[in-house]
Amino acid sequence: MLLVLAAAAATPLEKLQNVSGQFWIKVILAFAVLAVLIFLFKKAMGMNKIILIIICCVVMGLVGFNWLYQRNEPAFLTPFVDSIAPFFPTQGAYEGKQKQDPSAPGIHKNAPAKSTDAPAQPAKK
Repeated sequence: MLLVLAAAAATPLEKLQNVSGQFWIKVILAFAVLAVLIFLFKKAMGMNKIILIIICCVVMGLVGFNWLYQRNEPAFLTPFVDSIAPFFPTQGAYEGKQKQDPSAPGIHKNAPAKSTDAPAQPAKK
């Protein structure tokens, strides 16, 4: 009885052969990204700290403004982004302004006034 159960159980090698190829590609890519991050971290530790701080601030600023404009921030940052979002432009507000009629009254202070003159009559010969 024990021999039958042992024969029916899949070996670890058989289980690994049943895993898809995409999984192994993702595992290899994850190790490659980890190796690159470790390499970049070691290089950054040897840099001038002021330049490193400036680069980090620029990258974080670009990511932060992208989150503000696109409103695709992580869920845990939404309360913070909601508090500062009214002070910056967002994609939805810009697209809404583009759909408005610029000649409608009260929308743009420099909008051209509607002409009340009658259309010009063509000259008769």
